[in-house]
Amino acid sequence: MNMHFYAFGSICRGEVDKASDVDILACITGPNSDIDTEKFSVYQHDRLRRLWTEGNPFAWHLHLESRLLFSSDGIDFIASLGAPAAYTAGEEDCNKFANLFFDSFNQLLKTRVNATFNLSCMFLGIRNFATCYSIWHGHPVFSRRSPLLIDSPLSIDAEAFGVLTRARVLSTRGIGLALSDQEVMLVLRAAPAIQSWMRQLLAEVRR
Repeated sequence: MNMHFYAFGSICRGEVDKASDVDILACITGPNSDIDTEKFSVYQHDRLRRLWTEGNPFAWHLHLESRLLFSSDGIDFIASLGAPAAYTAGEEDCNKFANLFFDSFNQLLKTRVNATFNLSCMFLGIRNFATCYSIWHGHPVFSRRSPLLIDSPLSIDAEAFGVLTRARVLSTRGIGLALSDQEVMLVLRAAPAIQSWMRQLLAEVRR
């Protein structure tokens, strides 16, 4: 059975800090119980071919930023797929991630019980919204800082964006100091600017 392993994500961009992990993709055909799904992103070869046909953002991410680490057959599988199909789901995906942001923000306004989780979801919504917009716009940015780096960047207090980033790391990996009430309030004060930015870009992708 052929296997292909790739690095992707922050390490391929040189965007490494103490909160960074190392993203490794395992491409396989059929079951393989030896590969730990806690350590690897495991995809079947046929599933990846379908993502390429769909023009999926993850396919574009791998096409543009992954690096081959190992190939059991000497073939660079991802390179052999060529460029993914054109990305046509920009409006749908931007709407989806904007809704994630707005829903999580509204939950945070109601209660602080799950503040870190809701801030983490707000960060995910903002980051993925920006990445999908950037692909749709023709200048893909896959960085976790994509909202600040795309052609129409989010103008937000750097400390507030840092709180959102920390919330994501805290929520998904349990790393870092707990967020204070003052830090939560900092993000709440920045939320109107985020909402305005999202609405502006949504109007653009809906034209």
